[in-house]
Amino acid sequence: MNPYKVFIPVIQFIIDILIIIYLFFKFLKLQYEIHDDEDNIILLLENHYKALFLFIASWYFISEKTALYKITNSDFLELIKKIIAQIFIFAIIVFAISGLKSSYLFDNNIAIYFNISILILIAIVHMVAYHYHKQKLSRAIFIDSNSNTDIVIKHLSTERKIENFGKFIKHPIQKNQYKFEYEKINNFIEDNNIQNIFLSLNGELSKEVENILFKFSDSKYLIYIIPDFSYEFYKNSYLCYYGTSPIYYYKKKSNFLNRISKRLFDITLSLFIIIFVLSWLVPILSLIIKLTSKGPVIYKQERIGLNSKPFKIMKFRSMYIDAEYEGPKLSSESDPRITSIGKIMRKYRIDEFPQFINVLKGDMSIVGPRPERKYFIDKISQINPNYKKLHKVKPGITSIGQVYFGYAETVEEMAQRLKYDLLYLQNYNFLFDIKIIYLTMVVIIQGKGK
Repeated sequence: MNPYKVFIPVIQFIIDILIIIYLFFKFLKLQYEIHDDEDNIILLLENHYKALFLFIASWYFISEKTALYKITNSDFLELIKKIIAQIFIFAIIVFAISGLKSSYLFDNNIAIYFNISILILIAIVHMVAYHYHKQKLSRAIFIDSNSNTDIVIKHLSTERKIENFGKFIKHPIQKNQYKFEYEKINNFIEDNNIQNIFLSLNGELSKEVENILFKFSDSKYLIYIIPDFSYEFYKNSYLCYYGTSPIYYYKKKSNFLNRISKRLFDITLSLFIIIFVLSWLVPILSLIIKLTSKGPVIYKQERIGLNSKPFKIMKFRSMYIDAEYEGPKLSSESDPRITSIGKIMRKYRIDEFPQFINVLKGDMSIVGPRPERKYFIDKISQINPNYKKLHKVKPGITSIGQVYFGYAETVEEMAQRLKYDLLYLQNYNFLFDIKIIYLTMVVIIQGKGK
């Protein structure tokens, strides 16, 4: 079982979009018999970027309906049906847009060749991915159990991601004292060609469990840790998900290198957004916000960040002034305090964009637990004292909690979301950050914010 299979749909989508972009320009040049030089590519982009954007957006929304990028246990014929349905609907859109823009886009013959080329290349890409996903199922064992173990086993068995697993439980040696049968486990692993080891733990790693981790941590085994609902954090482990069940993938890693790469990524993306998005978005929203309600354009509020230090978070103001004259209050979907433009900004998370300035300043990161006010932190901590562990990392513009749980309207819901955010602490993983950003973009496009 490959822990990085979760990224296959993202990689497939990116490859498909690159294929569409390449073929788009290739057939445009064929349409107008333009020589292959860089200047003409720039000219074509200037004249046809709207059509290209429509093609890419259409491809994404069609794939949501056809489930083209959803990894399932479907057979090869089902994959072919998905590809054909995707290309068929996409081809209709291509012909429609080309027909409306016939004076300077594809004629019918070029549109036909364009779609056939896309069908052939993308079918090849998805067949390769299908072959990779359908490689021989891995064998696994489960050592001990907790409240999440059976959920993980059921999911992996239903999705046919494992086979021939054995389950080993600690056996009592004295009252309230237990130990693992290491020899029995080791013999089973060797006799049955096991590749995956799942350890179900209750709380922190004991010395006994650390020994089994080191004993089986050579390269031929993949070791996973299934946490219980206390959600403690395990060293040298990466977070991944099977269904909605969180587990850790055990592997030694360098926290220093991850911190450096994370900060470089934060700076690069923040500068890009500030220069190419906020530079024109701020003047437009400033005018609209000022015309629709009284008050400042940028709203600043004290939040608690890294090492429990307070900082001023920045947002486009989406509420009327004096919205909290009765004291701190969480927003809800039908909150009367939200302005008309504020509802639109929140729906597509536009109000969060000034926080890229917070990221550039070093107060926040792109991905990390969402920062809260001390008032709510104190209330959440009464329900789950583990909340203050979130202050070991920089807060983020988006988070695993927002992606998998969403916005919280009550303190109780904030405590539920905390279970997801706590799992992020030991997961300074660039690929996982990219996945969270990708899923956040999906939420923004679908307008699921509030």
